[in-house]
Amino acid sequence: MLSLLEQVSKFTGIALVHNTRADKKAAKKVDNSVNDDAQAIQYTTYETLIAEAKALRAKGNLPCQAVLTFDDLTTFVTYLLAYEGVVENLYLQPEAPLALPNTSNAYNSSTNTVDITHKKPAATVWHLATSGTTGTPKWIAHTSSSLCRAIKHGRQHQQTRWALCYQPFRYAGLQVILQSLLNGATLVDCTTADTAKKVDIIRREKVNAISATPTLWRQFLLSGAFSDSSPTFTIEKITLGGEITDAPLMALLASQFSNAKIMHVYASTEAGVGFAVTDGQPGFPKQWLTSGVNGNSLKVDSENVLWIKANAAQNTKLNKINNTIVEVDSQGYVNTNDVVIIKDNRVYFKGRANGAINVGGQKVHPEHVEQVLLQSPLVSQARVYAKQSSIMGQLVVADVVLSASKDIETKPTIALLLHCKKHLARFEMPTKINVTDSIAINASGKIGRAQQASTE
Repeated sequence: MLSLLEQVSKFTGIALVHNTRADKKAAKKVDNSVNDDAQAIQYTTYETLIAEAKALRAKGNLPCQAVLTFDDLTTFVTYLLAYEGVVENLYLQPEAPLALPNTSNAYNSSTNTVDITHKKPAATVWHLATSGTTGTPKWIAHTSSSLCRAIKHGRQHQQTRWALCYQPFRYAGLQVILQSLLNGATLVDCTTADTAKKVDIIRREKVNAISATPTLWRQFLLSGAFSDSSPTFTIEKITLGGEITDAPLMALLASQFSNAKIMHVYASTEAGVGFAVTDGQPGFPKQWLTSGVNGNSLKVDSENVLWIKANAAQNTKLNKINNTIVEVDSQGYVNTNDVVIIKDNRVYFKGRANGAINVGGQKVHPEHVEQVLLQSPLVSQARVYAKQSSIMGQLVVADVVLSASKDIETKPTIALLLHCKKHLARFEMPTKINVTDSIAINASGKIGRAQQASTE
């Protein structure tokens, strides 16, 4: 397999776009800047990326093990291209630093301090941190081949202008970066902006492809910016991932962007890209449990947890690293930790196995309760979490943002409780529904799961 640098060397034109007012360390990388009162925009070409990455390699002194942090998109991608295929172990460090398995030989790109050098070509092992949404963050190893396995290639992708809404050091963000770079497309950084500014950037840079979490998509739609914009947005590709996707959201997106190809992707840092669903429905077809999909085999265990196995050639070194962190059975299936429910000919995601609320010994998946609330036309956003109880252990509480249809209902919380009663077991019912103006999301674009309400 050619290195990433070799693969992108054939491309020309604008590769990256980002705001230098937020990224002050990028001054030396500027090809062309537009300065105004609001922002300084940096446009970086493929020619510049390639030249800078080759210059870094030409200096020598590249380490066997390196830590890459994110200061600005141009610097991040430049070092990424320079390191891949040369550095043996590359750690993409998140904003909240995660301790390395062995820090004695680490090199941080921002310190210019080399501990050990390595000049010969190497099969780089990438180490990505999980987000820790429902547990402790951990390092997961990948190869360049495993990271690029789901990348779609072709000239038709070269004119794509991707919005980068995921953090670039996360698995989802890296997938967007690779999809764009390996096709000579343009990548527009939207990671440092709030929802309103993201939309402004998307409009300004004529973005036509967006990959984001369902929560962020709901915020986009709730803002009304896409429907009220002038000129009209031309979005050709919409990808959802990182959270459970629901039918009402898919229908709204299909209505808002009638010409767009819409899919939701099942992927994780641990398992890589599992599959993409393009039929406009939540979950995935039951037949995939027997036939497999996208070169992967799937199965559901007795606890209704989904397991996945990549049928591609396995990397022995990689398996040895990850098998101490990720649960893998004797057949090579990886425990996704995602609980599913099989209904008719469909498999639906219910929530994370380790994120359940314990109500008197009964497990309640907050994501499942959120999906039920979002089925109501009264709700545009929902967050479900635990409240400590001296009697039951924990109770279910929900925060909701009401939709425009709230005006037709004088007592929305009562109506929502009645709605939940039709679809949830008694122990799954929210004991309280709070109406709020907004629901905060974390840096990954997801609803945070760690915070809990005060003790009863």
